Amino acid sequence: NITGYVYYQMDDMPKAMSTYREALSQPGLPLSMTRNLLTTLAQLSMASEDYAAAERYARELIDKQTEDAITPMNYILLAQSHIGREQWQAANQPLQTALRLQEEAGSKTRENWLALLSAPYIGLEDYPAMREVLYTLVELYPKEQYLMNLAALHGQLGETDRQLALVEALMDDDRLEQGHHLMSLANLFLAHNMPYKAAQVLEREMRAGRIETTQRNLELQSQAWYLAREQDRAIEPLQEAAKLADDGELYLRIARLYMDVYEWSSAEQAATRAVEKGDLRKPGDAWLLQGMARAQLGEYDRALKSFSLAAEHESSEKSARQWQQFVINERSRMEALRL
Repeated sequence: NITGYVYYQMDDMPKAMSTYREALSQPGLPLSMTRNLLTTLAQLSMASEDYAAAERYARELIDKQTEDAITPMNYILLAQSHIGREQWQAANQPLQTALRLQEEAGSKTRENWLALLSAPYIGLEDYPAMREVLYTLVELYPKEQYLMNLAALHGQLGETDRQLALVEALMDDDRLEQGHHLMSLANLFLAHNMPYKAAQVLEREMRAGRIETTQRNLELQSQAWYLAREQDRAIEPLQEAAKLADDGELYLRIARLYMDVYEWSSAEQAATRAVEKGDLRKPGDAWLLQGMARAQLGEYDRALKSFSLAAEHESSEKSARQWQQFVINERSRMEALRL
């Protein structure tokens, strides 16, 4: 037994296993020693992913139990050997037995055993049963991860109102700390047509550093502000995202946002940045927006140059020709007024 432990500490698993098996084969072993060796062999078999051997040792352990010494852990070992082979139905029964024995002994249900019980239900896609396990887990061990798992399960079962209520309550109680959980909340707000709250979460948590300030997250924040009809607030995160982007597409989107709020000078600058950064799907659109902004600023000659470039692209040619004619007419009208 001691030699096996030494081999185990030396990370020589084959020698450790063979030594423990040799110890188990010794005649006249006390029952307590036999149980200890079988437990060790079951655990090492699990660690070696030899689940069939782990099952054999676990069953032998259970067979050697006496009425006054029934150990719940033996059933957990048996369940784990089945879970390792994805034998979900077979794993469920020994798990339930272990939990029942723990309860009958008047002990608090172990956290890791309850967490283990969810594995067969996930494998069997028995989500209502898994929900009951999670209810028990969050009651006894109300950790962020279990509460978020319960929220995700509500979503899986189509109970999206419960999902949102649970996650929002966690945020209000300052119990959401992990970035991906906070992102889940923001996406839930968007899915429930609450973009203002989504934008607030994204803005606050990126500022706090709990949500990573990436191009994708900044774009999502901008989209949330836009959907909340806060066009002005949608621009700033999009500008930050545009700096991180490899192409000028986001600057083109910024130009459109500025056009929506009648900020012609800023729209012209954003369109120019889009052209400069390049790699646009429809470069003619950038020239067109640049020309439109210049036309609104009364810079007719510069606008006509932009429209000429936009007209070289099929996607924007028709609009560019129309704007060219409008600008020519407008310039003539303004010149006539000055006379």
